[in-house]
Amino acid sequence: MKFYNSLSKVREEFKPLKQKNVSIYVCGITPYDTTHLGHAFTYVFFDALIRYLEYKKYNVNYTQNVTDINDRDNDMLKRAKEQNVRWQDLSKFWTKRFLNDMNALNWRAPDNYLYASKEIDEMIVLIKKLLDNKIAYTVNGNVYLDISKDNSYGQLSGLDEKQMLKIAKDYEEDIENPNKKNPLDITLWRASSMSQSEHIPSFESPFGRGRPGWHIECSAMAISSLGERIDIHGGGKDLIFPHHEAEITQSQNATGKKPFSKFWMHTGIISYSGEKMSKSLGNLVLVADLLKKYSANAIRFFLLSHRYSNDWEFKFPDLDKCRIMTVVIEKALHKRMDKSKETADYLKEFERFMDDDLNTAGALRVIYEIAKKINSGGESSQEAQEALRKLLVILGFIF
Repeated sequence: MKFYNSLSKVREEFKPLKQKNVSIYVCGITPYDTTHLGHAFTYVFFDALIRYLEYKKYNVNYTQNVTDINDRDNDMLKRAKEQNVRWQDLSKFWTKRFLNDMNALNWRAPDNYLYASKEIDEMIVLIKKLLDNKIAYTVNGNVYLDISKDNSYGQLSGLDEKQMLKIAKDYEEDIENPNKKNPLDITLWRASSMSQSEHIPSFESPFGRGRPGWHIECSAMAISSLGERIDIHGGGKDLIFPHHEAEITQSQNATGKKPFSKFWMHTGIISYSGEKMSKSLGNLVLVADLLKKYSANAIRFFLLSHRYSNDWEFKFPDLDKCRIMTVVIEKALHKRMDKSKETADYLKEFERFMDDDLNTAGALRVIYEIAKKINSGGESSQEAQEALRKLLVILGFIF
C-alpha cells in the first residue's frame, strides 16, 4: 500500500509508527456558514481512507478539530458581530449543521472531535515549550515563533520567501505587525485589547489575556490526542502554506521529535463556474441543497469518483451520471441470484486500486463493472453479489 506524501513529494510504502496502529489528524471546519462540497470532498475521502485501513486490520485513532477561535479577526468573528450573536452560539449552530450534513453522507465520526476553545490549556503548554526552547519570543503580551531559527521551514510547501509573503497576505496573516522580527514569524498568542468586544474570544494565560494563534491550535490538539509524532496529517491542499508549514515547525521545535507527521495527504481544490469553490467568493454548492435532490450514495459516489489529490470542476451532469450508476448498483444488489458459483476475484482488483494511493475512482469502476455484469446476466452467483456488497461497505455506502 503506497500513498503520495506531500512532504517527500513521492509515493511511499505506508508503514505506521506502531505496527497496526494508525494515528490520523485532519484539519476541520471554521463554523460560520454551511457545509459546501469542498468540505465534503475532503472529509469523505479521509472517511474512505480510514474505512479501508480498518478493513486492512489497522486500528485507527482519528482526530478532527473545530476552529471556533483563532488569533485573526476572521469571517466567523465578523459574522457573529454582524448578527449580534455570541461567537459560541454561532459556532454551535454551524457545527451542528456540518455534522448533520456529514452524517447524512454516512461519515465515520472522528474518535476525537476537538473544539479549539476547549483546548486552551494544551496550547499554552506548547507555547511555553517553544519559549523555553528559545524559538519563540514575547512582545507586549504577544508571543511569536521565530522561523529564522528553523532551517527546515518551507520544506513542505517548497515556497521561497516572496511566495510565502504573498500567500500569507492573502490568508490575512499578520505580516505587517511591527512587533514581529520577521513578517513571516508565526503568531502563537495574540494579546487582547482593553476595548475588545464580547464578539471576540479572550482567555487567561501566563503571557497575559488573549487568544491562541490559528496554527498552534492544530499542533496542540494533534499532540494531545495522538502523540508527539503521528502517522498521517491531512486537509485541503490550500492549507499546505501557511497552516501546515507552521504546524510542522511548531510541533517539531516544541517536542524535538521529527517528523511531526510521517505522511502528509492533501485533497484537491473543487472549482465551480471557473473559480475555486469558497465561502468568500459565494460560488458554493451546498451539501444540504444537493441532499434534497440526490441520494447520499449518489453524492458519495460522485466525490469518490475523483482522485483525491486532483483539482476538478463541479458539473451537475457529472453528478447526474453518478446518480444513474448508483441506481444500477442498487438493482444488482436486489437481483435474485444462483446459490453458488465460482466468481472473479473482484476484491483483489479493488485492493490493487486502493493500494495505489487510494485510487477510489478505479475502485468504483470495479464496483460498477460487477453491478453491470450482474444486471446483464454475465455474473449470476451469490458470491458476486456478496463481493459487491462488501466493496460498497468498505467505501462507506449504505444500500
